[in-house]
Amino acid sequence: MSKRGDQEIRLRLEKGVREFNDEDFFTCHDTLEDVWMDVRGQERLFFQGLIQVSVGYYHLTCENFPGAEHLLKRGIEKLKGFLPVHRGFDVSGLVSRSSITLSEVVDIRNGRLPGLVSLDLPKIAVVAVR
Repeated sequence: MSKRGDQEIRLRLEKGVREFNDEDFFTCHDTLEDVWMDVRGQERLFFQGLIQVSVGYYHLTCENFPGAEHLLKRGIEKLKGFLPVHRGFDVSGLVSRSSITLSEVVDIRNGRLPGLVSLDLPKIAVVAVR
């Protein structure tokens, strides 16, 4: 990929992360899906994981617990291949927080929790500039 192409991907990734951190999960999904379509190779899994986690949180905010569980689980598994940091973002922190959320969603679905106790939504932290 050309340096210019990589820079364009980086700018759109940063936009998607801002949308995620602003809890605009549906827009984040659209932004990152657009980037994902332009990426080739293994890195597609990174973007797909981010998209799935974002949509998982969108489903959670709509109290669609089956959808949240399904997409959080798939997204977390994909992101584990990019630990601890990828493209300057703290993937470990996102995976850790999303795994806690996933556990809570599973507890809700299995009747161990009556519903969301609190909706502590994660942020994707910048740890290095690439």
